[in-house]
Amino acid sequence: MPLTSPELVRAHLVGLRLGESRVTGETLTLSAATPAQLTHTGIKSGSVVVKARQDVPIERETRVLAGDWVSLSHSRLIPHSVLIAADTSLTRIYTENSDFTVDAEGGRILRLESGAIPSGDSVVVWYEHYLVYTAGDDYTVDELEGQIRRTTTGAIADGQQVEVDYTIAPGNIPDAALDNAIAEASEAVLAYIDPRHHESPTPGLVIGETHWAVAALCRMRAAAILAESLPGVQSLADSWIALGAQYDQSGRRHLAPYARPIPSRHSPRIN
Repeated sequence: MPLTSPELVRAHLVGLRLGESRVTGETLTLSAATPAQLTHTGIKSGSVVVKARQDVPIERETRVLAGDWVSLSHSRLIPHSVLIAADTSLTRIYTENSDFTVDAEGGRILRLESGAIPSGDSVVVWYEHYLVYTAGDDYTVDELEGQIRRTTTGAIADGQQVEVDYTIAPGNIPDAALDNAIAEASEAVLAYIDPRHHESPTPGLVIGETHWAVAALCRMRAAAILAESLPGVQSLADSWIALGAQYDQSGRRHLAPYARPIPSRHSPRIN
């Protein structure tokens, strides 16, 4: 029987910002029959945005660019859809990342000091933005399991392809993964400690098994991250591996007083 509990293990991960990374533009097809599975489980509460490109017109707005960010009328811009020109004749078109930069999620543009847009000039901006659906009305989310289900009465058509943004939360661990980590840690602890202590849930044993369960979850998270082709995954996976190693060592320190005795080795007697 495990010495630790899901609540104790989860408490070590809740509040950690390590691994709280943003996934943008993951493509899913939503049907009425079954929920669609995201690549990751353990999604941060309230972080899911379901969006689509279709049926959204190209916007045109006039803005004055100086030294600060300037907001457009819409957020969730489609990446690289922003075109900025000196006027509607399009005789002078400016270049993204040379003359201006874009905050696509926030719907903002910024004139770059090193670029060709004169400070304080009025420019014309064309852009496209996503159609963003409403949670509860158009879809529901199971954040622990990383699943999205289309509602039959919402605006998402059966079989429609959507894009999903969400944040992976280190403390939001699915119950199945938590149970697997605790079972792995419990088995390792039983093999490590002296059998005399198997029925003695002392604080040291509970802490040791809890830390080994957290270490197992860290290894699972690192493996899941490495399976992705997202930028910076190796560095993020390495951080999880390092954190797992710290918990593994801490668990071993707490369990050491209860470890199985090492058999003594005697030299053969020579007559």
